[in-house]
Amino acid sequence: MLRILSLGIISFFAFNLSAKEMIHEKLDQLFYDQVKKLESGSLEERIQAADYLKFVTSKLAVRPLLKALKGNPNVPKSDENSPSLKFVIAQALGAMESDVSGPGMVEEIKRASALVQENDQPTFSAPDGYNLVISTGELLRNVGLLPYTKENQDAIIAGLSHPNFYIRASAADGLKNLNRKDTLSQLNSAIDKEKNPFAKVAILNAIVYINRIANQKFHDLCAFLKDESPMVRYRASMAVGEVDLKAGEYSLREALLIEHDQIVREQIKKDLANVTGFKMPANTPFYFKD
Repeated sequence: MLRILSLGIISFFAFNLSAKEMIHEKLDQLFYDQVKKLESGSLEERIQAADYLKFVTSKLAVRPLLKALKGNPNVPKSDENSPSLKFVIAQALGAMESDVSGPGMVEEIKRASALVQENDQPTFSAPDGYNLVISTGELLRNVGLLPYTKENQDAIIAGLSHPNFYIRASAADGLKNLNRKDTLSQLNSAIDKEKNPFAKVAILNAIVYINRIANQKFHDLCAFLKDESPMVRYRASMAVGEVDLKAGEYSLREALLIEHDQIVREQIKKDLANVTGFKMPANTPFYFKD
């Protein structure tokens, strides 16, 4: 009886181990299938592969992603150089937080930012997807998520003086993600010179996020909730919600009273909920949800 019981237990564990091995094998195969698509698939397949690799956040994907980030310099209009693809790759590398990613991302930031002109506008939605302004900005944001190196920091700081307002704003986001007090001097210097409202909000966001103090800079940030541009108001609301200081509640409530733009209004609601600490329970009936 004991022998039968022992054989049963051994068989049970052996089955479990075999099942786990099969699961791991399938996951490994899926991983390498995505890497193959990243290297030689259609543009849509490459983007989906990079998005999958971002989701699994396996550091095994860092080098294939860096290779894809380089694109094809010999064929400028190749799908391999698509800004939409590089946008997702930047996010994936940022999510993996590997120090190996730094040099490749910095090299691409320098190459791409040199091509962005002062009057180029960020394209958030178009038939061809994101444009170069958007993908370059995403690289600056995500290099700030990597482990600190002086080279990474210097590349982001250089973006603060770029002629294009969106690149300057993205550089501020990168420094916010880096979250180092030794960058406050550059940020304070940048805010004194900045004329563009969108970039101003991003720089103030970085300063307040690093300081975590409801000082004059924080109130300057809240004031942009009254800006004429919906895009600026949207960005200001995100900033106030992200900083998550209780002092932002009053400004968000005041903004909600007069906000007529539906997209901005929904964003203010989300950020107000974040600042006040209110969270809707997951099992709340749908008719009680906003």
